[in-house]
Amino acid sequence: MICLKGNTLYEDISNGTDDSGIVQGKVKQEAGHRVNVQTHHVELVMTEETTEDDVLEIDEDDQIARARAITFEEKGGIYYNNADKINNQKVAVNNLTKYVIEKTDIIIEEEFEKFPYGLTKPYAVSQKHEHSHRNRYKGIYPYDGTRVKLRDCETDYINASFIDGYNKRHAYIAALGPMSKQLGDFSPFWQMIWQEKVEKIVMLTNLVEDGKDKCEQYWPHPGTSQDYGVYFVSCLIEDEYADYTRKEFTISKGRETRELHHLHFTCWPDKGVPEDVTGIVEFRQRVLTIPGQFDGPVLVHCSAGIGRTGTYIALDILTREGESEGSIHIPGCVINMRHDRANMIQTTNQYEFLHKALASSLSDISKPIRGKHFRQYMRQMGDKDFNGQFQEMQTVLERPSDKEMHAVERNKRMKGKNRAFADIPGDHNRPCLFLDRTPGAAGYINAVYIDSLKEKDHFLVVQSPMKETVTDFLTLLFQENCTCVICFEPSTQEQKKQNVGLYYPAVNKILKQGMFQVSCTKQENHGYCTKRLLTIKHNETNGQPSEREVTHFSFNAWDYTNDIPRSTKDSLDLIKSVDSNSRETSNRGPILVHCLDGAGKSALFCVVSILVEKMGINQEVSVVNTIRKVKSRRKLAIPNKTQFEFCHECVLTYVKSFEYSQYANFTARISSASDA
Repeated sequence: MICLKGNTLYEDISNGTDDSGIVQGKVKQEAGHRVNVQTHHVELVMTEETTEDDVLEIDEDDQIARARAITFEEKGGIYYNNADKINNQKVAVNNLTKYVIEKTDIIIEEEFEKFPYGLTKPYAVSQKHEHSHRNRYKGIYPYDGTRVKLRDCETDYINASFIDGYNKRHAYIAALGPMSKQLGDFSPFWQMIWQEKVEKIVMLTNLVEDGKDKCEQYWPHPGTSQDYGVYFVSCLIEDEYADYTRKEFTISKGRETRELHHLHFTCWPDKGVPEDVTGIVEFRQRVLTIPGQFDGPVLVHCSAGIGRTGTYIALDILTREGESEGSIHIPGCVINMRHDRANMIQTTNQYEFLHKALASSLSDISKPIRGKHFRQYMRQMGDKDFNGQFQEMQTVLERPSDKEMHAVERNKRMKGKNRAFADIPGDHNRPCLFLDRTPGAAGYINAVYIDSLKEKDHFLVVQSPMKETVTDFLTLLFQENCTCVICFEPSTQEQKKQNVGLYYPAVNKILKQGMFQVSCTKQENHGYCTKRLLTIKHNETNGQPSEREVTHFSFNAWDYTNDIPRSTKDSLDLIKSVDSNSRETSNRGPILVHCLDGAGKSALFCVVSILVEKMGINQEVSVVNTIRKVKSRRKLAIPNKTQFEFCHECVLTYVKSFEYSQYANFTARISSASDA
């Protein structure tokens, strides 16, 4: 019996009611492990690989997982074989954040090691000689009972498995990343999509990672069409975002045509996890907004179809379970998925990442609010609600790597490069000065890249230059090809008190600094800001100067004794002016934003810009998620409740604006699926 309520399937397995695991007299040897399926206890032994296995590749994550499983066995470790051990780990959603924070790395690792490793059910079809060419990695084969069977084809075999979801059988298909070596012209892949009525493809790998082919382009280029056997596929639209790419296809067979959506998450590194959880959480929300006609499975693939694929599917299953039942069953979900396809979620890092992503995905304060509901939402929010959300937002689920923490400590010691109260970056998202760099120089500057919704590294958030670092500032501005600068500094007199270095002159004057010469050729006062046109010349080592034009905005609408600007309208007008300037410029360098500490005012501008962009494109926003994503790069962003409320007020002003429909288009084309 298979119970699809929540994550209770494992209870039936552990109690011996499922006999599908009897493999050739209850023991099957394959690729280095032997499985006793009566107890679902995996005994790993070294055996000879078959001749056909010799032509298969080794998935590095699976190789690591196999080695860990062998070590676990050799130390006398016992796999989960008692439902009680799973049941007592069901966690209430309202206690999930605390549970995740208190769950140490050691507990995560010990729990993960107890999941049965390897092939625990029959997989004989995958081993037939005529099917061997459709496998890519050793030991990664679909089970006979859950594999997808192709109809009306030369062979019915493809390396793909049905995965049961929350209260839904065959909710997903987990598949190898398509490669021509296994699938020829990719027609078997498109056959699977057509026959199973797939309307959404979730892709979690890039085509090439670390110089290795992980998947091949199995779809036509945007604006073109291609035949894949009897299927005619057209790529109508491709929209690129900082974290993912969305494509719309039509697929036709004979006279019937269907719509198909392809969502490619591009920020999940091979042999790692994403930098922060908000990206994958919001990506999942985008997948959910796409309407469907047939209620077919969602096809999910990475390279091997088990690691990143399993993590994403578990996030979706457990989020649905938590929203429905108010509690989740994380280990049980992993067991369920491994019942359908071996080794789903391959690494401890992926398992730990799943916990953190779930805490965000199931948090009420992270839920997106639709534009048409935002006024009502704000009417219901009182001071106590804002304070509660702000305090909850301070909970940090993710911590930097040891390498990054060491980089922060090292950068703190950069003499004369940081203000005492500045936000100190690590190295991961920090630009390094290379222009005019002398041998032995560190190349350090207090700056970080921040993504917008549509573009990676859209903003370059920088500590305002000190008198000693003006040359560094101009070097960064020039080498990064910035064509727009936004300054959040007070009057010139106040700047002198704060040791802010002057990097541009008065109108029709020239400032010389190091290898640079800066002139101001135009200045306009717009009330809320002063707009200047700067020309920056750099004297190359060969004596030939090169120059750039830079538009400079000084924001005037901020009483610098306050934490926030004087009005939301002024802030939105600045964002609109900056965007208009960017659209008029062919250069796509980052927008440089600076303030005293490199975070307080600059990050507020970035957060509000992204919120307006999201509302314009997606017609919904999660203020908390947006702030958390920016804080993952600039930890001092939005340091107080006043700024937190201001972010909400800016969104409300935008929603109320009579220019809403026009303003919505200033960032990008509105997604055709946004009203789903």
